[in-house]
Amino acid sequence: EQRITELVGVVHRLKQEKKAVAVQVEEKDREIRELGRKMEELVRERNEIRERVDSILSRLETIEL
Repeated sequence: EQRITELVGVVHRLKQEKKAVAVQVEEKDREIRELGRKMEELVRERNEIRERVDSILSRLETIEL
């Protein structure tokens, strides 16, 4: 009987740990999605800046000619 009580306690603790881990996983998934969005935004900004710099350099080259 004591062994059964101990096992019930272990099962209860494991269920609580599982819920806590599920919450942590969801939080990390949200962080990953947010970081992915930020990365896409930064890549887009980098490409825009690269295009602007290329345009400026191109204009400078024509002026030097």
